[in-house]
Amino acid sequence: WADQHDNEKSRSALQTRPPYARDHVMGVFATRAEYRPNPIGLTTCKLLAVDEANGILRLGDIDALDGTPVLDLKAYFPVCDRVRKAHIPDWLSDWPKWLPDEGLGL
Repeated sequence: WADQHDNEKSRSALQTRPPYARDHVMGVFATRAEYRPNPIGLTTCKLLAVDEANGILRLGDIDALDGTPVLDLKAYFPVCDRVRKAHIPDWLSDWPKWLPDEGLGL
């Protein structure tokens, strides 16, 4: 979805008010805003299938729209990719601690 917002106005936005916290101004890199100086998203996903002949990846539910270009894949290594004690602001304390195993169903 971020790639669909690649224009000068979107690339110049550095702050936003996220829909879940309208009273907070945040930097776009601290959010999942679709507009950003570099229209590249980052998400964790499950690789379900690879169609190498056609260059198609089938992924589990991710934070992107169907057809969004995938630029890179990296293996998930908990020792490198997990934060032991992440700081969560009080205004997000009611959010779940983990994504459900079945994904978000986006």
